[in-house]
Amino acid sequence: MKFHRPQKRDVSIEITPLIDVVFLLLIFFMVTSTTVRENILSIILPEAQGEIATQDNDDIQVLVSNEGVVMVNDVQLNTLSRDAVMKHISATFPNYPDARVVLGGDADVRHATIVLVLDALAELGVKNVSILVRESASD
Repeated sequence: MKFHRPQKRDVSIEITPLIDVVFLLLIFFMVTSTTVRENILSIILPEAQGEIATQDNDDIQVLVSNEGVVMVNDVQLNTLSRDAVMKHISATFPNYPDARVVLGGDADVRHATIVLVLDALAELGVKNVSILVRESASD
């Protein structure tokens, strides 16, 4: 009695259609996504009268909540200290002395927290600081 062994077949999976589908999905999500920056911290800005300035995407945005939480461009800092603010800005933004910093603080934030952030920016040599406010309702 003789046994017949089946021959091995070369089995290959075509990967080209899979790559095409992945690239199409990547292009779809890149085209349909938005690049609008939303604030993670919910802050109520103080009101002021004055000229409305435009905000650029290259600006460094520093937000301070009334609980003392500091966020730099949507990244929450772990500790509230001058050194932490300086370390994060100097490590994340290589052109920070020439960049414009937009500082937004809640209407009920402690004055000491804003002074701490301003002190850190002054220590870094940042000269272009704008304060984020909302337009006054009484005109």
